[in-house]
Amino acid sequence: MRRIVVTGATGTVGGAAMRLLAAGSGGEVEVLGAARSDKAAEALAAKGHRPVRLDYDAPETLRPALEGADAVFLVTGYSVDMLVHSKRLLDAARAAGVRHVVHLGALAADDTPHAHFAWHQLVERAIEAMGFGWTHLRPNFFMDTVWSGFRHKPDRIVHFVGDRRVSWIAAEDIAAVAAEALRDPEAHAGRVYPLAGEVLAFDEVAAVLERVTGRPVSYRPRPAADLLPLLLKQGMEPNYAGGLAEGVAAIERGELPLVDAAYDTVAAVTGRPATTWEAFARSRLADLPTA
Repeated sequence: MRRIVVTGATGTVGGAAMRLLAAGSGGEVEVLGAARSDKAAEALAAKGHRPVRLDYDAPETLRPALEGADAVFLVTGYSVDMLVHSKRLLDAARAAGVRHVVHLGALAADDTPHAHFAWHQLVERAIEAMGFGWTHLRPNFFMDTVWSGFRHKPDRIVHFVGDRRVSWIAAEDIAAVAAEALRDPEAHAGRVYPLAGEVLAFDEVAAVLERVTGRPVSYRPRPAADLLPLLLKQGMEPNYAGGLAEGVAAIERGELPLVDAAYDTVAAVTGRPATTWEAFARSRLADLPTA
């Protein structure tokens, strides 16, 4: 029986990958969800998943969690620690005999100078240099992140890229591509998968949400210069926050390549088209407070 370890298993993408892998395994694949705490392990078990103790900040937990695993889904947190966390996990994975790593990164040109994207690419290069089979996932703007704010204030969406058009992807689609690569590593080895479908500016997203919800929805742009103080106030790790804000400012200025690029990756890998904003919103109407 093949064994797959999913890091970030209690998060949005990792959680969806856990569910999809479990549903499509047919009993031929054992799927383990990384849990850094008893609470996380209990949450996974409550959903019928098998947790395994794995904490990036406790290196002694990594190799035992990865023993016997054939493939790993590598998801790291939003901090500069992603670099050392990834190295620790990759060292343990190589020692444990893991053969394939699917990494969740971010969409950008290969020569990007912006830290938010460059750090993910450094992780990609490390995976390749260490001799693993690999599949790199590079998603663009997450629908789920915008929806998370909208569901609390369903009359508006707020962002910092002005009127720039950007391409979108749903976490469920990212997870679906990840699951395919984890189930059949040989078919997806050595592939970089850009994940970006529908291209819409934020005012166009607001128009879709207005149509779907039947309520007035406006886009309220804020200057990119406002983002860093907000991220720091929310408690984001300062180095990562600075890199993220720098990248968003480049989008606002129209200086970030690929921000509005669209790809057919989801359809090519999964056999179904990428989720549109309208379909995404309709599937989540129950999340919204009643009018």
